[in-house]
Amino acid sequence: MAEGGEIKTWSPTKGISEEIILEILIRHRDSMKQARTGELVEKSVEDLRDNERRFNQVRGLNLVISAQKEMITQSRAQIYNPNKNKWNKDFKTDIEKQDNPFLENLDNLETIKYDYNKLLYWLGFLRFCAKQLKTAERTSTKEDDFIIINIIDGIEMYELTDNFEEMLEDLEESYEHIYLLMMVYKIVSAGIDEDEDKTNEEKEEEAIRRIRDA
Repeated sequence: MAEGGEIKTWSPTKGISEEIILEILIRHRDSMKQARTGELVEKSVEDLRDNERRFNQVRGLNLVISAQKEMITQSRAQIYNPNKNKWNKDFKTDIEKQDNPFLENLDNLETIKYDYNKLLYWLGFLRFCAKQLKTAERTSTKEDDFIIINIIDGIEMYELTDNFEEMLEDLEESYEHIYLLMMVYKIVSAGIDEDEDKTNEEKEEEAIRRIRDA
């Protein structure tokens, strides 16, 4: 396709990848709405009873986790190569590489140097969240539950717990971090100024500002 004297080509693979990512982001949006309000794509809040709405909210957490995991899956290959190359430049000798392994300690986000490892940190966090939800289903104790049943005037009423609210807030934060990495590595577009002189840190700051101002 010619435009202004420039020949442009369309990559079928790129188009398919963009469609996949768009589908995941739409699913994440709908899942987050379900977790916040209990609303389903095919059923509005007004058509739901209170117990059904709260049950849907807890189910929404699992859907959000699944969507964020897929965001990471679609991003890993594109983020891995530039970070591995940077690691090779930072540590040139075998001894340096042995003392500073690429897959460093992933337990503390503040000390993680490479973006690929930050992505793995959030993947570990999502796996932990999924495990918490499964544990709550299996155990009989209420302390780890995300929803409990209260009997009021002989009627069962579902109530969301602090565990639910805390995980929802954590998942909102994890989404921001994962989406930010996707923007920095141009997996998704956010209209970030493509100034080659800008550092990744400056691009990250601009991306964060755009996320929060959206």
